[in-house]
Amino acid sequence: MDDLKTPSAANRGQLVDAVIRLSSHLRTLSFAHAAELATEKLNDDIDSQVQALKTHDARPLTAEHRTQLTAAGLDLWNWGTRERRRVDSDGSVPPGTGKFFCLVRLLSFSMLVLARQTDDHSQRSILHLEQLAIKTTRTCIATKEIESGLWALQKAVEYNGRLQPPQGSPSGNGSLTSSQFEVKCSTLRVAWKGDRMDVADHVYGKLESLVPNIDAVSAEKTADALFEIGRDLAQKKNLALAGKWLERAYELINALELGQLSRDAIELRLAISQTLIQVYLEIGGPDYMSRAENHIAYVESELGDKLIVLLFRTELLLRSPNETFDSEAYADIIRRMMRSIDMTESSFNLLIHHIRKLDVRNRPAAISVLDDFFLPNILGSQQEQWIDKAIMLRTYIATRDGPPEFVQGLEVVLDKVLPCMGKPLPVNAAVGMHTLIWKKADADFSQGEFCSAAKWYNLALHPALEQSGPSNLGEILQAMNDDTLKEPMTAYLAFRVALKQEDADSALRCLNQISETSSTGSECLYACCLEAQQVQDKITTIKALQLIVHKRRSHLSSSIHLPALLRVLIRLEVSVLTDEKESNREKEGMVEDLCNIFKAAADEIQKERRDCKSDKLFTVEELDWFCKNAYNLGLEKTMIWDARHIISMLECCLSILPSYPPDIPAQKANDNSLRAMFCNFMAATVLLALARSNDNTESRLQDYLDMRSHDDLKSIVLKAKAGQSLSAYQAMADCILRCESVPPQVLYQTMRDLINQIWALENFGNEKLAKYMRCLLKVTLPMEHGIPLNLIDEISSKKQFPFMELEWITITAFNHGVDLFGLHEDELSKAWISHALTIAHYLPDGGELERQLQEKHTKLKWDDVPAAQARGGSI
Repeated sequence: MDDLKTPSAANRGQLVDAVIRLSSHLRTLSFAHAAELATEKLNDDIDSQVQALKTHDARPLTAEHRTQLTAAGLDLWNWGTRERRRVDSDGSVPPGTGKFFCLVRLLSFSMLVLARQTDDHSQRSILHLEQLAIKTTRTCIATKEIESGLWALQKAVEYNGRLQPPQGSPSGNGSLTSSQFEVKCSTLRVAWKGDRMDVADHVYGKLESLVPNIDAVSAEKTADALFEIGRDLAQKKNLALAGKWLERAYELINALELGQLSRDAIELRLAISQTLIQVYLEIGGPDYMSRAENHIAYVESELGDKLIVLLFRTELLLRSPNETFDSEAYADIIRRMMRSIDMTESSFNLLIHHIRKLDVRNRPAAISVLDDFFLPNILGSQQEQWIDKAIMLRTYIATRDGPPEFVQGLEVVLDKVLPCMGKPLPVNAAVGMHTLIWKKADADFSQGEFCSAAKWYNLALHPALEQSGPSNLGEILQAMNDDTLKEPMTAYLAFRVALKQEDADSALRCLNQISETSSTGSECLYACCLEAQQVQDKITTIKALQLIVHKRRSHLSSSIHLPALLRVLIRLEVSVLTDEKESNREKEGMVEDLCNIFKAAADEIQKERRDCKSDKLFTVEELDWFCKNAYNLGLEKTMIWDARHIISMLECCLSILPSYPPDIPAQKANDNSLRAMFCNFMAATVLLALARSNDNTESRLQDYLDMRSHDDLKSIVLKAKAGQSLSAYQAMADCILRCESVPPQVLYQTMRDLINQIWALENFGNEKLAKYMRCLLKVTLPMEHGIPLNLIDEISSKKQFPFMELEWITITAFNHGVDLFGLHEDELSKAWISHALTIAHYLPDGGELERQLQEKHTKLKWDDVPAAQARGGSI
C-alpha cells in the first residue's frame, strides 16, 4: 500500500490510479470490518487522498481517467451507503463508524467532483452532484467535520448557482427551487455548527422567500433543521434565542396542511411544542406562561392524559406565585397521573415527588391526594418499600405543625391497613411511624399540649403498628416518669403501652398513679378496666376494679352503683381462682383480696348507705347475693382454702344477716336463721380444729376465745333442735366431716348428736341409718381405738341393716382387725375380728362370707406375728 500514500506524482495519472486502487481495496472489505481497520493512520491516508483530489486540476486528465474515476466514485458511494444501512439495521454500530463513513463519502464525492469538473455541464449531472454535495454536507455536520462540510456546502452552492436560470427569465422548475432550499438548509446547519448564529440568521432570511414555493418534504426537512438549532440552544441555556428558532420551526411546520404532514412531521410538531413549552417555562413571565399554556393545550388535544402533558401542567402551575397557586388543579393533575400510568418504581417516585411539591403549597390538599394514592394503590400492591415511603411521608406531613384533625386523619388511614393488607404494617414502616409520632407527642407534651400529646400516644398503640416491636413501645413507657404520669390521660396511655408489652408491674404503677391523681373521677380507671378486659388480662382488670371500689367508697357518686361494682369484682376474682389456665403466682393473695372485698361489702351494708332517691343502696336482693355467696364460698372451699379465710367468709355472712329488714317473709327469715346457725357451727368447728393444731399457746387461746363467740358445737346442735330443720343438721354433718383436725371425741359426739336429731326428725328406716353409721365408722377408724370400737359394737346389734351395708361394714371391720394384728395389737385385733364374724353370721348369704372370714381367721398365728404378717389375712 506504499504507492497509495503519495497524494501526487510527476505523472498526473498516478493520483487517479492510486485513488481507484484505494477505493477498490475498501470495497473488498465489509463495512463493519473496514470500520474496525479504520485506525487513525488509515483515516489519515484517506483524508490525504481527499485533500489531493480537492486541489487537483482536472484539465490534464484523460477521458479514460474521468470515466474510471466516475465509475470508481459511484461504486464507492453506493458501497458506503449500502453497508451503512446494513450496519444500522443490524443494530450494532462499531466505534469509529461515523467518521469512517464520512471519509468514504468525502472520498467518493471528491472523485466525482474531479471527474466531472470539465467534461459534463448538463443540468442533470449538475443536479446529481448538488444532491451528493448536500448529503455529504449533512454527513460531515453529523460527525462534526465542519471544515469538510463547509467545502461540500460550497460545492452545493456552486452547483445550485449553475442550475439557476438567467436573471429575468421565468423559473417554473420546482425541483430547482427545492434543491436551492436544501442548499440553504445545509448552509444553515453549517453556520449553526460553526457557532455563527449571525450567518444562520441571515441564511434563514433568504429561506423565508423560498417557503411559498417548496414542497412538504422540503418544509419538513427545514423545520427539522430549525428544531435541532433551537433544541441545541435550549440545552446551552440560550433560552431567548432557542425560543426564536423553535418558533420559526413551529411556524414552518404548522403552515402545512394536516393532510400534507407525514407521520414523522406530526411527531416533529409535537416535539417542537414540547421543547417550546420547556423553554417558555424556564424563561418565565406572564407572556411566556401564556404561550406555554397554548402549546400545552395543543399537545393535550393530540395526546390526551399522557404523562408528558400532565408533567407540563404541573410545571406550569408550579411556576405561578404562591398567592395565585391553584392547589386544587395541581391535586387534580396528580390524580389524573394515578389513573393514567402503570405503577412502577419510577412512576411511584414521580407521584411521591409531586405530592411533596403539593405539600409545600397546600398541606391538606397533599394529605387528601396521598390518602387517595396510598389506600387503593400502595396498600394493595404489598410492595413494602412503597408502603414504607408512602406511610412515612403521610406521617411526616401529619406530624408537622397542624390542627388536631391531622391525628384523626392518620388514624383513619391506619384503620384501613388491616382490611387492605390483611396484616399490620411492615416492621420498617411501623418503626419509622413510631419515631415520628413519638417526637411529635414529646414536643406537644413539653409545650403543655397534653390533650394533643395524648392523641398521638394513643395513635402509637394502633394495631396496625404492632410489628414495631416492644423496644419502641418500651421507649415510650420508660420516658414516662412519675412526674410525667401525674397527668391522668398520659398515665392512661402509658397503661395501654404496658398492657401491650405485658408489663404487669408498669401497668399497676400507672393504675396507682391514675388513682392518686384523679381526685374524684374514675373515668380513666374505667377505661383501664376496658383495655385490660379487651386483652383478657384478668389480674390487671381486678386491680383496676379494686382501685375503683376504694375510690367509690370514699366518694360515692350517683353514676356508680357500688353493689354492682362489688359483685363484678367478686365474680371476676372467683373466675381467676377457678380458672386452671391462670398461674399459681397470679392466684397468690387472690383469696385474701376476695375476703377483703366481702368485708368491704359487709361494712358498706352496715353503714346503710342510700342513693339519690333516699332508697337503700343495698336492697334485700343485694343482701341475698352477698350473704349467700359468702356462705357458699365458705362451704365449698373448706378443704381448699386456708382455715382463717373460711372463717372470714363465714363471719362476713354473719355480719350481713342482721341488716335484713324486720318485715321480710317468714320463710326468708327462717332461712336466714338456719344460715346463721350453720355459719356459727362451721366457724366453731374450724376454730376448734385451728386451736387443736396450733402450737402457739397465745394463738390457741385466741382461737378458743373466738370459738366461744360462735357457741360450742353441742350448744349449736341443741339450738338447731328448736328449728326442727333436717337440712340444717345435714349441713352441719357435712361441715364437720369436711373439717380437718377436729378432736376425735368432739367429732364423734357431735356426729352422734346430729344423727340422733336427724333420726328424731325424719324417723328414717334402717337403710338410711346404716348409711350414717357407715360414714361415721369410716371417719372414726383412724381415731382413738375406743371410739370406733364402741361404734362397731353398736352396729353389731343392728341385724336389720341392708345386706350391702352390713357386708361393707363386716369386711371393713375384719380388715381393720388384720391391720391391728400386724401392729401387735392382739386384743384389739381379736375384738374387731370377733365383731366382723358376728355380723357375718347374720348375713343372708348362706354363710358364704362367714366361711371366708373363718378361713382367713384360722390362718392368723397369734403366737407367730411375723409369719402372720408375711401371709397376710385381710379380705
